[in-house]
Amino acid sequence: MSEAVPVEIKNTFNRMMNEVVALGSCCGCSMCVVTCPYGVIKYDHDSMFPYVAKPKGDFDYCPISEEVGCDVCANACERLGPERMRPIKPEEIDIHVFGRARREDEYYGVTRFVCAARSTNPNVVANAEDGGAVTEILKCAFEDGIIDGAAVAAPSDKMWLEPVPRVVKSVDELMQTAKSWYTYCATPLALKEAVDKHKLSKLALVGVSCEVSGYGTTFGADTSFISAERGEKNLERQNKHLKQYVDAVQFTIGLLCTETFVFDGFIHEYLQEKVGINPHDVVKVNVKGKVVTDINDGTRIETPLLEARVYQRHQCNYCGDFSAEHSDISAGGVGSDGWTILIVRSERGERIFKRTIEKGYLEVRPASEFERSMKVLKRLTETQRKRADEQYISIGSLRR
Repeated sequence: MSEAVPVEIKNTFNRMMNEVVALGSCCGCSMCVVTCPYGVIKYDHDSMFPYVAKPKGDFDYCPISEEVGCDVCANACERLGPERMRPIKPEEIDIHVFGRARREDEYYGVTRFVCAARSTNPNVVANAEDGGAVTEILKCAFEDGIIDGAAVAAPSDKMWLEPVPRVVKSVDELMQTAKSWYTYCATPLALKEAVDKHKLSKLALVGVSCEVSGYGTTFGADTSFISAERGEKNLERQNKHLKQYVDAVQFTIGLLCTETFVFDGFIHEYLQEKVGINPHDVVKVNVKGKVVTDINDGTRIETPLLEARVYQRHQCNYCGDFSAEHSDISAGGVGSDGWTILIVRSERGERIFKRTIEKGYLEVRPASEFERSMKVLKRLTETQRKRADEQYISIGSLRR
């Protein structure tokens, strides 16, 4: 008896909606929405999920996919892998972004070096989440003409604590977005605004792990799945939308992330109702094994992180990437106070980092002086990978 020939599993809109969105593993990175050539998919900012705009059928039905052929969105989805109910392997995205897979000794993903950095400007440090290193790197990139815009999370007009995707186009605008937010924001949506509305062509993307991995997946997507039989105009449109937004990105900065929180739950139910903090009085929230909240009267309130984790987005359980492994530079205040731990991963990341030092914007110390930070980084990396593996194993019975 001859062996059965394995059936190729293609990335399709139908698969994405069933195996990612309906399953609950969709991280809400929005890359499917950004790259959709026909405006079929929109983004629900309340649920943080993509949905079909004006559907003609079921939630998993796209007329373009079924009748013309497209599936650009599915090929931009990092949570839709070649196996049923499994995401793309991190090593595959490594090859897209860095041209090679990680070595066995690269525990945190592809790495050139790790260090701690802090802005040399006391005002930047005072206004920053940790050491202000991300702000200074972006400032340098603006001044040197490396970028003409950056996609970041910024405070909304309604409430400072509610982040929204925003394009910043100057150093002044950048300084208004210097802190971190712990409720989710689909930052890549700002790439679409930057290119379509502002006609920018040199961008930085600052996002959490799932967002920079979404960028990496799209950046490396093979356009061979787009058949010429679909018509020359369709072919041109689909290829353009798959690549134009990520091709504009000059470098990415990934933010170390264990999980993000649901806005209403974390801000209103937790901070306001349980802790008794008026959200409008908050000037900074940080997570250091506990929730640290600074109030505008100078008060600092520390509360157990375990209590806040009730409001974690369940989608984060599917993420095995704490250290933003597919960014050019990863950054976070893990285990440190007033310093940013940086993992420099790529040639272009190293280039802009060294240029920032040359301009005198950063004070740098070796990672060996931050022993606690390195221990926490390793522990959280290991814990998060294990958590994601267990989550996918638990749905193994759904695989066919």
